Amino acid sequence: MRSQPLTAVVVLLCVIACSPPRHSAGQDAGNANTPSKPVAPPYLTAHAEPLDPKEEPVNRADDHTQCRVEFNGIKGDRVPAYLYVPRPKPDAKATPHPAILLQYGSGGNKTTNYIVEIGKLFVSRGYVVLTIDSPNQGERRKKKNKSAGIFGIAGTEQVMHYCGDYSRAVDFLASRPEVDKDRLGFVGISWGAVTGIIYVAYDPRIKAMGSMVGGGNFLGLFTAEDAARCAREGSRSSDPVCHVARIAPRPLLFINVTKDQLIMRPWAEALHKYAGQGSKVVWLETDHYFRGLDRAAVCRSVIDFMDKELPGKRQAP
Repeated sequence: MRSQPLTAVVVLLCVIACSPPRHSAGQDAGNANTPSKPVAPPYLTAHAEPLDPKEEPVNRADDHTQCRVEFNGIKGDRVPAYLYVPRPKPDAKATPHPAILLQYGSGGNKTTNYIVEIGKLFVSRGYVVLTIDSPNQGERRKKKNKSAGIFGIAGTEQVMHYCGDYSRAVDFLASRPEVDKDRLGFVGISWGAVTGIIYVAYDPRIKAMGSMVGGGNFLGLFTAEDAARCAREGSRSSDPVCHVARIAPRPLLFINVTKDQLIMRPWAEALHKYAGQGSKVVWLETDHYFRGLDRAAVCRSVIDFMDKELPGKRQAP
């Protein structure tokens, strides 16, 4: 599961960490794990706006159909994506499927090998899967911004652009007749986990999340009091530690690794500490790229988690 080089990713995380939490002064810190009242998300949403979707099959396998789809993003541009839909057996009764929004590390896109393989594992287990090209990734990469480097995706505005497009992606999934809109999940890897936590925190349509090799509190700037206050009031910060508690009590799986070259252990532990009730933590003895492990087995463990947390009768693929 490849990502960008170590130096570039560390710069990205440091820029994120320099976005402080916005909160009111003079309130008690409280408990970071205390359920919080609904607040407006820090990113834009547009649930009532038209998606104008387009769809074209790109691969038909025995157990699924893979399509290139596109729809309107949060800023009015088009969002290309891959959609994987299980193919039912000829004699099977059609029933809606649970669905996963699956997002990759900072160097990836919808066509990256590992994300395609994970998508195929999920669809083989009866899930509809969507993977979008995030801003300036894949088909959305802009040549004129090629020299912007890591700073091109590190600012708060760009992070919230990612989250707004995730929201539109879930609008798209929820509109599909094959999808059970009451069984929607999110799985993010590395940068997909960092941005995904911020998104999921404010979208109750996502019933369960898997965070793989994610982290937060990258410069150690946020105290327990900051995290608690943000959990109550919301935050404009682009550091996920300010948002993760709002996912509770929805199920949240953390998979982190002991030899991570990109996400240091204190960053992972910061998310675990402030996640609140409903979270499960798994540590694996490997590096950021899961070298030396059966990667398919790791991914199957995430699918097992989703099977448990997004229950219901599903059509066998």
